[in-house]
Amino acid sequence: MTRKFQSTRKFDKHYQALSKACKKQVLKSIELFIANPSHSSLRFKKIQGTEGFFELSVNKSLRIIVRVETSGQEQINSFYIIGKHEQVFPVK
Repeated sequence: MTRKFQSTRKFDKHYQALSKACKKQVLKSIELFIANPSHSSLRFKKIQGTEGFFELSVNKSLRIIVRVETSGQEQINSFYIIGKHEQVFPVK
């Protein structure tokens, strides 16, 4: 299976607003996710009650939401949104 990676405009916008130190952590986490999505430090897991959405941890407070879609022999991983836990999982 071929894995492809892309980001949404929303992700890109929120990424640009991060501090330089946070950007560095995000890039390190994305590189690790691309190389080994099951690495324990990422805490990659499915978001309950959703279809195809997963979260990965950058640090204690910063999360990346990833949408994973499969089409034939292709898996498309879209970096959907990034932010603090309370931003990406708003209270209902």
